[in-house]
Amino acid sequence: MNARASLLAIALAACGHDAPVVETSTSSTMLLDADGTSAWVTSPDDDALVRVSTSDGSELARIAMPGEPQEIASTGTERVVTLGRTGAVVVLHADDTSETLTVPCAWTRSVASLHGRTFVTCPDDDRVIEIDAGAPRVVWTIALAGEPTAIAIAGEHLAVTLARARALATFDLSMGAPTPIATTPLPVDAMRSASQPASIAADPHGGFAALYLSVANDGNRDLPPESGGYGALVDGSPRIEPRVFGPCGDRYARFDGGELAMSGPSAIAIGGGLVWIANLATDNVLVARCTTHDDANVGGTLDVLATFRVGRAPRGIVLSTDGRAAYVDLGFDWAIARLDAPDARAGSRLDPAWTRRRTRGTTTLSDAALRGRSLFFDAVDTHLTPSGVVSCSTCHPRGGEDGLSWFLHTTNVPRKLRRTPAAWGARTALLPYHWDGQFTDAATLAQTTTHELMNGDGLLVSFDDIAAYLSELAPPPTRMPDDPAAATRGAAIFASAGCATCHSGAYSADGLSHAVIPESQDADARLAAVDTPSLVAVRARAPFFHDGSAATLRATITVAGDTHGTTSTLTPTEIDDLVAYLESL
Repeated sequence: MNARASLLAIALAACGHDAPVVETSTSSTMLLDADGTSAWVTSPDDDALVRVSTSDGSELARIAMPGEPQEIASTGTERVVTLGRTGAVVVLHADDTSETLTVPCAWTRSVASLHGRTFVTCPDDDRVIEIDAGAPRVVWTIALAGEPTAIAIAGEHLAVTLARARALATFDLSMGAPTPIATTPLPVDAMRSASQPASIAADPHGGFAALYLSVANDGNRDLPPESGGYGALVDGSPRIEPRVFGPCGDRYARFDGGELAMSGPSAIAIGGGLVWIANLATDNVLVARCTTHDDANVGGTLDVLATFRVGRAPRGIVLSTDGRAAYVDLGFDWAIARLDAPDARAGSRLDPAWTRRRTRGTTTLSDAALRGRSLFFDAVDTHLTPSGVVSCSTCHPRGGEDGLSWFLHTTNVPRKLRRTPAAWGARTALLPYHWDGQFTDAATLAQTTTHELMNGDGLLVSFDDIAAYLSELAPPPTRMPDDPAAATRGAAIFASAGCATCHSGAYSADGLSHAVIPESQDADARLAAVDTPSLVAVRARAPFFHDGSAATLRATITVAGDTHGTTSTLTPTEIDDLVAYLESL
């Protein structure tokens, strides 16, 4: 049974089949009120939750919500909002009072709620939390390795995307405690990897559909350097391609200069027999019918009805009750757009029925950094990338890292295999940049990346603005350790074993290069010395080393001998304590 057929078997039937309608909950940055006359949208830039009219997008109410509100779901009587900068969720009760519930995570991202059961993902802590929003209290803490990101519920099934594991995990909710069903790898072609499963939708007719990227990060190393970087097309095909995993469809973008150049898949919604897909880096939304076949092994196809031009960074979608209209959250414009589905296939790109900006409050990012962020997530500007294939965020989701090792070889970049570093690491306190310390300023780093890896010419691009964004971008938040005593013992071991000699200062990095990495069996991965990486949020940044050869924190301590401090004499218990300390950073 192939991966798609496996998903069908797990999650009932697909849209287009005569399956019974089931209740669903799909996490999004937006939520319609019960009567459909207004919608709530999270506004992380200015720490607010905003209520807008669905008739024209006008702002009706605003609630201050510190902590970068991310996504929102309704339990029927409460609204639950996740927070991207603190380990908590906010519960808004029907009487307009609110409570903040602390959860055992550094931050929370996605939330889905159905029949009184509410689930929240904690990406950096490999956990899914079930809460009782009415109490509020934590009901279950579910360990789920692989960076759980998006979440959805269909009937008695829960589905979670796993960014680092590059898979979809499903659970049965019918027996109380969530019971694992399967973990299904996201399908890719030979010599490709799955990356960034960013959104998942539940289908009212059963099943789930998840967005992700198929990337040729370390496949064909025989391509000549003249073939270009990751923004180029090789034999007419992109090296980075958005896909949808589920009962219907696979590829949905084309990079032929037409209307289906799509990059940065960010949100998917299903309703009224239609599938809506937003693409953050190309500022467009696709609407299609799902056509399935009787043979589950064949899968279905997306029959595209239209694509819509929208504003900057569509990050969330919510559908009207009949599924014929979509309300889209335009994150970088602080705006809402309404898209009306055509009855038949449209011959050209459509415009929204309306777009309405909301008030932008005080932001933590400067105006220069906000402009730089827009460039960082941009695959439309042909001076950044000519074909709409790639943006900086392709390898650096949320300004972080994708956990992949990439083979690099262009006319000006000698062949090498390197793991993606965190983009937030390009700040003055962590100079120089890259594993080999090649760059001494972020603007040059961004410009070189644009030229060599994204195939852009860089004309009219303010790389100083990109540098401002990288400098102001906050690192991932830390959390309290599960075992404070073990972490305290580990901190003492960290100091006594000499780890703090190199990993020092506010970001646990000394800005120097050291010959501390075991020689790789892969000639393209060899590097004589590496720049000290930061240990901030290191628990969430596997795999490790410059080539990704250490799968776990324990491996980084044990495989390098005494080059990473004096660790060879540590007992297994002492290593456990040291790992507990590292996981608290």
